[in-house]
Formats: sequence, C-alpha cells, structure tokens
Amino acid sequence: GRVTDPATGQLLAGEYVVGWAKRGPSGIIGTNKPDSVETVKMLLEDAPRLLRAHDDPAAPAAIEALLRERCPRFVTYGDWGLLDKIETKKGLEQGRPRVKFTNVAHMLDAIEGARPKRTTDSSD
Repeated sequence: GRVTDPATGQLLAGEYVVGWAKRGPSGIIGTNKPDSVETVKMLLEDAPRLLRAHDDPAAPAAIEALLRERCPRFVTYGDWGLLDKIETKKGLEQGRPRVKFTNVAHMLDAIEGARPKRTTDSSD
C-alpha cells in the first residue's frame, strides 16, 4: 500500500510497499500476489499526480548517478540480462532450464565478472 510518514501520518507521494514490508512477516509467496495487485492499483490511481521520470530524459542517468554516489551494489536492467545468460548457461551445463543464485553476494559478483570491462583512455 501507500507509505505514510510515521511522524506526521501524511502520505509520502510515490512511495509504496508490498509483502512483509507492508504486513509484517506473515504469509507465503502466494500471499504477496494479491497484496501486490492491490498496491499496483493504488500506484496506477496515483500515477497522474506523480512526477513522471520518463518526461525528464536525464532522470534515469540521475538515478543511476545517485546510486553510484551512495555505493550500494545494485542491478541494472542490463545487469539482469547478464544474470539471465549466466543462470541459463549454468542450467544448460546441468541439464536444467537455469540455475538460480541462492546468495545475493555471489549473484552480484557473477554479474560484476560478466560486465564488459571499461577501458580508460590515457590521453585524458
């Protein structure tokens, strides 16, 4: 559902939660689907009032720059594509459709290792 500021009780525009973050640690994976559907309906109701990032061509780059500044390890859509290839390759080696990572740090390390290496121009 929509997120409220605990200090003021006011809704925080554009912030939403689902699953355990919304209800606390109860239920199973299947419990989250109807919960997610409800939250997405709220998001769609709010969409006309929210700043739309796609209207600002600099927004995606600004978000990525902010994440890089704060230094969390995050996964981009391009990284997800790499992860898909890694998991599919591991699966083929074992006669399965794919092999999923069960450890986030290992997954992030694998993505990092699969990213194209950046080269630097020494003439800069």
